[in-house]
Amino acid sequence: MIKTIRNFVCRSGKNGGFTYIEALAALSVAALIMSAMPAAISYFETLDEYTHDFEADFFVLDITDVYNENNKTAVSSTGFSINFENDKRTVSYRKSGDRIIRSVDGSGFVTVMFGVENFNIKDSGKEVNLTVETENGDFNETFTFKK
Repeated sequence: MIKTIRNFVCRSGKNGGFTYIEALAALSVAALIMSAMPAAISYFETLDEYTHDFEADFFVLDITDVYNENNKTAVSSTGFSINFENDKRTVSYRKSGDRIIRSVDGSGFVTVMFGVENFNIKDSGKEVNLTVETENGDFNETFTFKK
C-alpha cells in the first residue's frame, strides 16, 4: 500500500514527465502569484516618485576632494573658472552651456553636473566663493575655498 502511494506521488518510471499532482501544485502556485500581481502593481503605482539630484552630490564630493588635495585656489583671469593647483596638476571647473565641466591641466573635460543655471565665482582676496544653482532650483549652494 505505501509502495503504491509512493509510486503514485514520486514517479520512478523510465519515461520522464510530471505527475498529475506535480502539475496541479505548479498551477496552484502560478495562480497564487497571478492573483497577487494586481495588488502589487496598484501599490507601486501609488508611491510618489522620489527624485534626487545625484549629479549635485557627485559634484560636491568631487570639488571637495580636489580642494583637499591641492594647496592653491585661484580664479582664472577671465573670472569664469575656478582652479585648484598643486605640484603635479591644475584642476579647473567652469560652466559651459548648462553644465559644469572639469579640466585637468587645461586639456580635456569631464561633465560633472547638468542643468546648471548659475555658476558665480567671487574672489574676495583671502577666499573664493562659488555659488552654484540648478535650473529646477533643487540645488542652490555656496562654497567657500581658502586661497
